[in-house]
Amino acid sequence: MQEVAEVVSRSVDEGRKAVIGRVIELKGFSTLPVDELVAIDDAGGFHGELLGAPGAERLRSAAAAMGFDRLETVPVEIHGPMVKQLGLACGGRADVLLQPVLSIPHQVWSLLAARAPVAMVTMIDGPGAGPAALAVDRAGQTWGALEGGGAATSKLAEQAHDLLLDGRTASRRVEAENGVALIEAWVPSPRLVVIGSGEVVTAIEAQAGLLGWESRAADTAEPGEVEELLDWAGATAALIVLSHDPHVDTPALATGLARPTPYIGAMGSRGTQSRRLQRLAAEGVPADQLDRIHRPIGLNLGGRRGAEVALAIVAEILSCHYGRDARPLRDISGPIHG
Repeated sequence: MQEVAEVVSRSVDEGRKAVIGRVIELKGFSTLPVDELVAIDDAGGFHGELLGAPGAERLRSAAAAMGFDRLETVPVEIHGPMVKQLGLACGGRADVLLQPVLSIPHQVWSLLAARAPVAMVTMIDGPGAGPAALAVDRAGQTWGALEGGGAATSKLAEQAHDLLLDGRTASRRVEAENGVALIEAWVPSPRLVVIGSGEVVTAIEAQAGLLGWESRAADTAEPGEVEELLDWAGATAALIVLSHDPHVDTPALATGLARPTPYIGAMGSRGTQSRRLQRLAAEGVPADQLDRIHRPIGLNLGGRRGAEVALAIVAEILSCHYGRDARPLRDISGPIHG
C-alpha cells in the first residue's frame, strides 16, 4: 500500500491519469490476499501485485478502455494451468473495482505513504454511484464528498471511522439512501523499532516475522538514530526499549514520546522503571506523556526465556494495534471479532 500510494502521488504531481484497483468480491481463490492495492497509469505502468501477469494485462486493458476517468468493476478469471503457475490453491474469479485517482482526496495517498490508517467511502451501485470518494482518518477528520451529502453521508463517515478503529484492513458494503456504499479501511501493520541487544532482540525479530511485520534494531541511541528508525516505521511504529543503560534508554524513550508513536514499551523491573521516569521527568517530559509507556513491557504470560519474553511483547503490541485488552475470550461476551 505504501509503495502504491507513493506511485499515485507522483502520477498526480506529474499530471498523469491513473486508477487504483482492489478486489471487492471473490468467487474461489481460497488463498488469494484481498487487501492489496494496485495502480495503473496512462503511460502503461502497473504498480502492485494482483493475480500475476494475467491480472495485470486484464486490468491495464480495462483501465485504458475506460479512459481512466470513471468507476468500473472488472472481472478477472484464472483457471486451468495458470492456477498452478500463480501458486494458487484453486482458481476463481475476482471482481476488481477500478477508480480514478483524481476522484479520491489526495490525503488518502499522503496518509498511506506515511503508513497511517485511513478509510474511504465510495458509492458503487444505485443512483448515487460514481467515482467520488469520502476519506476519513483515525481522528475522525474527513475529506472529499459524496453525491447528496447531508445526514446520510455523515452516517457513512461514522461507519467508515468505526471500521478504521477495528485496527485491521477490511471492507464492507452498506445499503445507503441512494445506493450501495463500499466502505474500506486500510491499516498498515506495525513496524517494530527495537533498542537494545541480545537474544530477546533476535527473538522479537523472529516473532514479528511470523506475523509478517518488519523490524529494525539498534543497540545505541546516537543523535538522530532513533528518529531515523521511527521515520522508517511511520505512523504504525512500535518502539521497544530493552536497554537498561541510562545513556540509551532515556533519549530513546524521550524521542518516542515526542511523537505520536502508537506503542512505546520499556523492559525492566519496577525499580528500573521508576528511575527511568525520574530521568525522563528531569528531561522535561510531561507526566501525562510518561503514562504512555507500557512498563514493564509485555503481557503477563509468565515466560522468562528470550522467545517467551518476545511473545509477550509482540502479543501486547498486537493487542494495542487492534484496540483490545488481551483478556481471555471466555471472559468476554458478544462476538469474538468485535
